[in-house]
Amino acid sequence: MKFEDYSPEVQAKLMEIGNAAADAVESQESPAEGIPEDSPNFSPELELSRLINRRKAELEYIDARIAQMVLLMHERGQSWETIGRKLGITGEATRLRYAKMERPRQ
Repeated sequence: MKFEDYSPEVQAKLMEIGNAAADAVESQESPAEGIPEDSPNFSPELELSRLINRRKAELEYIDARIAQMVLLMHERGQSWETIGRKLGITGEATRLRYAKMERPRQ
């Protein structure tokens, strides 16, 4: 299941968990001065893990915000084709990816 397949509530909770995990990893001690790699306490394994977790959390956040903006643009009357051009994909690809996330109209 893809992130965007979850409901907005579940997506928000997942983002919260991801951000908390990223914050925990980022708060780990690292050398404050000089070249970190020169420190005898530097762990490239830990640094790689921290960077991967941070990238994942940031990409998830960005993807969620893009989805929000796409849905808002469509809700305000922009066509899937117009939105797709801004994303660099076709209107049909945009519709297939984002239409299932739209809130039912009342």
